Amino acid sequence: MITIKDIAQAAECSLSTVSKAINGRDDISASTRARILKIVEELDYTPNAFGKGLKNKKTENIGVIFSRESRPLSLNPFYSRVLEGIEAELAINDYNLVLHMLPEKYDGEYPKMLKEHNVDGIILFSALHDRLIQQLSDDMIPMVHVDPGVNSDRCSQVIIDNERGAFLATQYLIHNGHKKIAFISPDIDRESFRLRYLGFRRAMDHYRLKMDERYIRIGGLEQGYEQVRDLVQLKKRPTAIFITNDLNVMYAYQAIKDCNLTLPDDISIIGFDDISWAKSATPSLTTIRVYKEEMGSIAVRMLLRIINNELNSPVTTMIPVRLVERKSVKNLSQPDGT
Repeated sequence: MITIKDIAQAAECSLSTVSKAINGRDDISASTRARILKIVEELDYTPNAFGKGLKNKKTENIGVIFSRESRPLSLNPFYSRVLEGIEAELAINDYNLVLHMLPEKYDGEYPKMLKEHNVDGIILFSALHDRLIQQLSDDMIPMVHVDPGVNSDRCSQVIIDNERGAFLATQYLIHNGHKKIAFISPDIDRESFRLRYLGFRRAMDHYRLKMDERYIRIGGLEQGYEQVRDLVQLKKRPTAIFITNDLNVMYAYQAIKDCNLTLPDDISIIGFDDISWAKSATPSLTTIRVYKEEMGSIAVRMLLRIINNELNSPVTTMIPVRLVERKSVKNLSQPDGT
């Protein structure tokens, strides 16, 4: 599926510039608009594919609901990029975004935008309360879940191929000669991290490597520092660590430095998400790339189809992942490996 990001990359411009060109805004040059519209035609991008009947909607607003976490949304390097894709695709389709942060302790109170019917549908992010999801389902509110998904056949979802991504990450470490592999993850009760744990275990089983329970660390979203510090202080420390989100890797890098160790000579690390920091880190991080803006764009398109009664039953779209090889993993199979 062609998305707005594909258009922006082909035109070598920003997402907002593409949006302005397609919507006929006058704050870009005529030549830029013509160039972008030509690419739109060549790639057969149809931003208004779901536009039939949009003008008959009551609000032309889409709600996005997040679960409040310790880190502000604007500073979350994963969700901020997904939200960027949502905003751009909404702008293309002449819809407005209404953002709601759900309290950490949900008391059953319906978000104001839903009580007052201020949105035509909603996109749900993060690990949300089951009670709210059940309320939304019972009220038949058009909605799409963005990874992590939910175990329900009543909801349309856009999810990451989490299990395969974790298998690829672990397999990469194994192919580079690592056998003593540690695993660090936030709470695996959360579906996306549970699947990454399953992918890790599947790879270890596939290559007949024993999992050392001392090397498994499950905790909060930003506990990478403490978890890595504990691992490298073990008498028999692992040679490599798979960390299931790059945000935790940022803290892990600092822990390794503070323990007077070096990456990847003393220990190797592979991550998951490919946030913008990963490329500029020292050493640059080998990680699993998640196509974040595309997730947001596809979620909007799916929701608009639901709103326009173009989807008769819930669908799940799984976004593929890709291994990005950089400098944070040492090849122990080389003659100078240890």
